Amino acid sequence: MNIYKTIFLQLSILFFCSPLFSKTVIITKFGAKGDGVTINTKAIQKAIDACTQEGGTVIIPAGSFLSGTLYLKSNVTLFLEKGATIFGSTKPEDYPANSPTSVVCGDTHSGNGKSKANRALIYAESQQNIAIAGEGTINGNGGDPVYQKGDNGSDRPKLLFFISCNNVAVKDVFLTNSAFWMQDYLGCDGVIIHGIRVLNHSNWNQDGIDIDSKNVVISDCIIDSDDDGICLKSYIDDKVVENVTITNCVISTNCNAIKFGTPGVGGFKNITISNCSVNASKFSNFRNWTKRYKNITADPSMVSGISLECADGGAVENIMINNITMKGTQTPIFVKISNRQSLNKDQAKKGSMRNVMISNIIAEVHSGRTSSITAYPGTYVENVKLHHMIFDVVSTATREGADQPVKENEGGYPSTHMLGEVSPANGFYVRHVKGITIEDVQINLFGNDTRYPIVFDDTEYGTVKGVSVKNKEGKIRWINADDAQIIKSNEIYFENNRR
Repeated sequence: MNIYKTIFLQLSILFFCSPLFSKTVIITKFGAKGDGVTINTKAIQKAIDACTQEGGTVIIPAGSFLSGTLYLKSNVTLFLEKGATIFGSTKPEDYPANSPTSVVCGDTHSGNGKSKANRALIYAESQQNIAIAGEGTINGNGGDPVYQKGDNGSDRPKLLFFISCNNVAVKDVFLTNSAFWMQDYLGCDGVIIHGIRVLNHSNWNQDGIDIDSKNVVISDCIIDSDDDGICLKSYIDDKVVENVTITNCVISTNCNAIKFGTPGVGGFKNITISNCSVNASKFSNFRNWTKRYKNITADPSMVSGISLECADGGAVENIMINNITMKGTQTPIFVKISNRQSLNKDQAKKGSMRNVMISNIIAEVHSGRTSSITAYPGTYVENVKLHHMIFDVVSTATREGADQPVKENEGGYPSTHMLGEVSPANGFYVRHVKGITIEDVQINLFGNDTRYPIVFDDTEYGTVKGVSVKNKEGKIRWINADDAQIIKSNEIYFENNRR
């Protein structure tokens, strides 16, 4: 764990020291007007440019400052005073299409200079020592009708988009109403996101934080987003998203609270997540899960608390997740190797996942899709430890209704929904796994749920110890499972059922 302490110390020094240079300018001296009507793009950009050579701080004073795209430059801190708000323009022409040259990747990011998502309110590429801080607000005006283009609608600006930057810090500000993703960190090295608040429920694709970078610390943030709360993405084949710490955050969402992928081309390595509270958001403007799927017993609800997805040929390894509470989730833990390959068609390499430890989870579960750890034929999730968990499961799923073959669906979009309406288990469904330990797990059933607490299918070297099921008889089912070890608990009856 020393590597994470070192990273945090180094990034903290960079955050609290390097971006705050001696020169200070205020945007009103360059003609900016905080009247909520004047377009201040040129005035604010002049203030930023004035600080670039020597480094400095650009002050946004109290007021409502309307702006199009701003280009943050090296050695500049954008500081929003209390009562200050930067509003994104509602005129699409105020957001030029940028042409990133420092990265080569696909989907929403493109190395050919064109992209369906390269516009942003605040943009930086290949800059050093940049920061956004203060008690003010950045509001993207993403709820405006001009940006209502539906799910994955193109040419909507992100709020923040930083590409190939070193030493990036975002601290204390309130970010709200992006037209697309809230903040995207692509190919950066050294990112601190600390103490920010995010509220994002005015459009589709409103993620809270998107990270495709290395050496990252996200801490003490409050995030409430319609789409994924914190999403690690890996677009670039030769760049691994690595050395990332997420801690002490409160995350509310209608989708996935903490998610790896998609995509996952380059993979994820050395990630720690701890001390977070994740919840279904009280705002639900788009998803309507109870109308789209059966067996969901809470409205609103979030799709998953933790989602580890390996769908595009990358490797996921050395993942440690600890001390997470979940409320209003359909699926607490979703771990999946699949074979979508939509971003990696030329290579068609198989993804891999190993060394995953998840512990100290308390989850309130409101669907028939409970936790799963699965791969697809020919691949295996390896070396998984799950321990110290309490699941309160509110479900009426039956063993008869769930005792159907689960489709592999290896090419589908990775989500807990890909495995069907009802999981075979009310605790864990485990398939195509080598080396898994499930220890000290309590499953409390509320409703007429008669499913097995754990189902193993094509599993090698599985160990179960101290699993208890309250309110119902519990049985563990083994299908094509080898080298299994069961250490009995006083509160559960185990049945070996192999076929």
